[in-house]
Amino acid sequence: MPALEFVVKKILHYMPILFGLLFLGPLIAQSMDRLGWPAPPGLSTLTFGLIIGGTWGLFAFFRGSWIWARP
Repeated sequence: MPALEFVVKKILHYMPILFGLLFLGPLIAQSMDRLGWPAPPGLSTLTFGLIIGGTWGLFAFFRGSWIWARP
């Protein structure tokens, strides 16, 4: 297996976690800032967004779906 193919497969395997951290986390933080919602005491909005986004990404990674309730 060529090295580039190996790297791409590994990145795509962990894509839900990366998406949660690199897209959803900053999006949540920016939305909270824009709406004027404070983060929990002791956390910045970015830290809080990364926690929520990362947790949701881990959940999607292990569950295999972004949706919590499946029929």
